[in-house]
Amino acid sequence: MSHEFGKLRRMMAELDEMQADLAQTHIRRAAIVTANSIRAGYTLPDFTLLDEAGEPTKLSEVAANSFAVLIFYRGAWSLPCAEALTRYQHELLPELTASGVRLIGISPQTPEGSEYTRFLNSLEFPLLSDLDNVVARALGIGSHADQAFMDAIELGGYAIGNRNAEGEWELPIPTTLIIDRSRTVQFIDVRVDDMPRTDPNDILAELRS
Repeated sequence: MSHEFGKLRRMMAELDEMQADLAQTHIRRAAIVTANSIRAGYTLPDFTLLDEAGEPTKLSEVAANSFAVLIFYRGAWSLPCAEALTRYQHELLPELTASGVRLIGISPQTPEGSEYTRFLNSLEFPLLSDLDNVVARALGIGSHADQAFMDAIELGGYAIGNRNAEGEWELPIPTTLIIDRSRTVQFIDVRVDDMPRTDPNDILAELRS
């Protein structure tokens, strides 16, 4: 009886160890693309965006020396986007900086809106403005926003950007891209329908692969 009891205790201890190891294991989510979005292997045109001072910045400058991680987010007013940017600041930026990889946030906000987003969330990586959602639309990740909702956001004082040529609000679907020095997409993850934003561990795993 004592022998069987000892064997059971050892099995329980091994099970506890396996559960502890599993708790420390990150299971990567599948990267998502949509019917309209670009795919890995696509080379981005050398788009020009605006920095927080309103100065033009080309993508070729962003990824001049190494890989770059591009985070398309909606704006300072979006709590899920703000939470994701803050998480990237703490969990992603240190390792990217050590590896020489740049982290860039991109939204359709005005440069003033980008500056406010960085200040509000104490971010230490640059935020660029994709006015009129031109880049997001070209990548197939633009989406029309509810007019009444966006009007309310604007009235709330957020510098969210401009309407498109048809007078409609457009926003990017929250998306993460990894591009190389030739601006070729190595990874894309489009988080549709209010899905959780791309996990920092998935981004790091992709860069290490």
